[in-house]
Amino acid sequence: MTLGLFDILVVLVYILIVLYIGFIVANKKEKSSMDKEDFLLAGRKLTLPFFVASLVATWYGSILGIGEFVYKSGIVAWFCFGLPYYIAAFFFAYFLAMKIRRSNVTSIPEQIQIKYGKLAGIVASLIVLVITIPAAYILMLGIVIQLFSGWSLNLSIVIGAVISVIYLFTGGFRADIYTNTAQFILMYLGFFVLLFFTINHYGSLSMMFSLLPENHRAISGGYNWQFLVTWFIIAFQTFVDPSFHQRCSAAKTPKIARNGIFVAIILWGIFDFMTLTIGLYAKSFIVVDNPLMSYPMIAENVLPTFWKGIFVVSLLATIMSTLDSYAFISAVTIGNDLLFSIKKFKKYSEKYLTKIGLLITGLSGIIIAILIPSAVEIIFKTASIAVPGLIFPLTISMSQKYTLNSKNAIIIMSVSSLFSLFWTILKFYDIIFVKDYEPMLVGIIVAFFLTIIFLKKGQN
Repeated sequence: MTLGLFDILVVLVYILIVLYIGFIVANKKEKSSMDKEDFLLAGRKLTLPFFVASLVATWYGSILGIGEFVYKSGIVAWFCFGLPYYIAAFFFAYFLAMKIRRSNVTSIPEQIQIKYGKLAGIVASLIVLVITIPAAYILMLGIVIQLFSGWSLNLSIVIGAVISVIYLFTGGFRADIYTNTAQFILMYLGFFVLLFFTINHYGSLSMMFSLLPENHRAISGGYNWQFLVTWFIIAFQTFVDPSFHQRCSAAKTPKIARNGIFVAIILWGIFDFMTLTIGLYAKSFIVVDNPLMSYPMIAENVLPTFWKGIFVVSLLATIMSTLDSYAFISAVTIGNDLLFSIKKFKKYSEKYLTKIGLLITGLSGIIIAILIPSAVEIIFKTASIAVPGLIFPLTISMSQKYTLNSKNAIIIMSVSSLFSLFWTILKFYDIIFVKDYEPMLVGIIVAFFLTIIFLKKGQN
């Protein structure tokens, strides 16, 4: 992707703005309060605009993967990456969001620990780390940086990770929220600009749609029902998504936590319309060697200088907003939920230990991104392992009607996640029965039956 001088200047200005917000603006607020709640949850004072902007921005870190899916499969991408997630988010908002805020917990492991005990909290922390160390997003950011800089992928990975995480050391969660809000604006601006220039360059939506292959116009995309049902199941990872729980915990009121998700669903729909349409135009009018690059390649074809820089910034913003959010959640899990639970670390504050967690998270993410250069593979495999272990114990922990005892909660979390892990490993060996079923689906079935066996009415 070739960038002109004005494009490069736009990218540099974006990086300076993000660093200024993260280091200066957020740090001014942070210095006024040094307690745990302020650093980890911005004092639980998130208003509706900040709640919505941050949550929406955090949900699109795999933006290049979305472009790849649309280019390969067509409108079915919306029935896999869009509709199921709106439904899951709606149910999360309706049933859980206000309960999470009222509970005043800091994180998923803390909620598990309060309900099921210290050991269960540690198990939950380890599972949460599987999906929050942001290796996939570090890799995708590295790919985008490499695309317009020409630097090696490994160098781009390191630079992207450092820029995305460094301001969290001083600004904490508030820095994450403030930078997410700026990135929210930029991601919508960039994709709106690309959609406008794409339609102007190639013609009407109806013309584009008529040129699509038949499968790309079909709701099923040529896939069988099991494929589509699996994506609906995958979408319910929303119930154990740490970014949802963290933002609900940080909301100023329970109603903001619930209503903010309802507003976010509408905004996700708008953004999905833009990304889906652009991806379909790419399929209709250009040939892309690597579908992962469908958005950058159509931008290369239709955007003039300066606006191309705006689009690159939108890509960076979309990925970085997810990267820094998950990096901070991972850091909180390591520092607050794991290290602080160990007696010899009690002499340190949760804030200090979270900063240690940021170092561990950043280094781990960089190493994984370099060793496993496939963002989609990282996301899919980690979610397949973590979601089955958490979804039922976490949901039941907020119920007044049903409960699990501590031992059984640990069994459900451990067995179902390990089952998914072993199933993932067995799939590498192309075993006939194993390869026909996804690890997440198998793990959730195991977790469901264990939960049915162990579930009790009333409180422990």
